[in-house]
Amino acid sequence: QGGDLAGKRYALAVSPLDCTGCNACVEACPESPKALVMGDGKDGLEEGEKNWNYAVSLPSRGGMVDKYTVKGSQFQTPLMEFSGACSGCGETPYFKLLTQLFGERMVIANATGCSTIWGGSFPSNPYTVSKETGRGPAWANSLFEDNAEYGFGMFSAMKHRRERLVTLVTDYIHQVELRPEGEASEEETELVSLMHDWLEVHEEKSDKSTILFDKMQPLFKVVLSESEAVDHTPGASLLSQIWSDRDMFPKVSQWIVGGDGWAYDIGFGGLDHVEAFQSNDINVLVVDTEMYSNTGGQCSKATPVGASVKFAAAGKEQTKKVSDNCFYPGFRLLRKATCFRSC
Repeated sequence: QGGDLAGKRYALAVSPLDCTGCNACVEACPESPKALVMGDGKDGLEEGEKNWNYAVSLPSRGGMVDKYTVKGSQFQTPLMEFSGACSGCGETPYFKLLTQLFGERMVIANATGCSTIWGGSFPSNPYTVSKETGRGPAWANSLFEDNAEYGFGMFSAMKHRRERLVTLVTDYIHQVELRPEGEASEEETELVSLMHDWLEVHEEKSDKSTILFDKMQPLFKVVLSESEAVDHTPGASLLSQIWSDRDMFPKVSQWIVGGDGWAYDIGFGGLDHVEAFQSNDINVLVVDTEMYSNTGGQCSKATPVGASVKFAAAGKEQTKKVSDNCFYPGFRLLRKATCFRSC
């Protein structure tokens, strides 16, 4: 109704073959009487499957709205779907939202735990790529105890590679601009202009760098010779070296994710160390379930005082450990289930 989507119709489609019967959608439905009801899985299966197949065949409308708003984010196609999580899992919605906001440029270091079990269930995982661009989250699982260091290593490597790309692009621009007037081709001139624009925005936390690179790609294919495109030798031309590092044109969104057992207990030291460096452009998501969910519900430092869990059947005696009180200053707890440092 009104705004960017005026005149459009909106519907929620449920995949009947993937429903786990958790009842969460029914409980969350604000309508009275409920627009959704639970029923026998066999009833309406055929019709439900047809509706679902039609729904997923429709084009994405995410580009019509600002995805960095609450409503706009939900019109973005998630790049995490059909996980192996338990019925009604409260972790997956947070990861789904992250992929809707940053998915095409995300790199994820995932601590061992629930989120790696449903996030890496053999022989597949729920992370996928955009149908339009072929891009999606790059995901990897570390050990339980070293995830912060693991993610920091990813960030550090990409930071140095990107700094190298900036140097190469700057040198190439100067090389072309020093040529006699008229010697550079039309494609080279356009490519240099886009590279100038990229240098101005390459540190912005947005999709601008990706959009500019998409405009550069066809120009690279015209300007580069076949031999230059595959030349990875030390003496390769500047343009060849830039093309070799082309995956660094987009502004990567580095994420370190895991549960409270990793963040507050086993991996606390590494996470505190990573967060101590303000120059680190790293994001952290802590899915705080207030226990060791993956191993059966044992007590963790994040378990609230008085809670009855395994190894604390009579009630936990210590208070809950929270990030505001235990991490380096600047690490902010925004929600009970999530800890973010930046975006």
